[in-house]
Amino acid sequence: MNRNRMIDEARKTLGLSDRDGAEETKKRYRELAKVWHPDVNTDGEAHARMQEINRAFTALMKEEFGILDFWEDYNRWWWRQYGNDPLWGNYYPDEEPGRPVRGPKAIKR
Repeated sequence: MNRNRMIDEARKTLGLSDRDGAEETKKRYRELAKVWHPDVNTDGEAHARMQEINRAFTALMKEEFGILDFWEDYNRWWWRQYGNDPLWGNYYPDEEPGRPVRGPKAIKR
């Protein structure tokens, strides 16, 4: 399929204009997912519609905006928020200031 046609169809599926960017695309995807997700919508066509929305969102994020992993922003936020938190169990005491660094981080290039 022609790339431009695929992008146009994806924008039409999500209800976006030509000027909408990546953030608007994410917002619109979330709005549509709240309506069409099969766990929320018991209609028989909800599953097929959600698959269509997922394909359109993935195509736009990869082809139009060049974001290969659209969950990367969420993961980056999560690790910034909780990355070194002792309550979550991923606290690394060797990374405290004043302690010598061991392991792969100690290799200087």
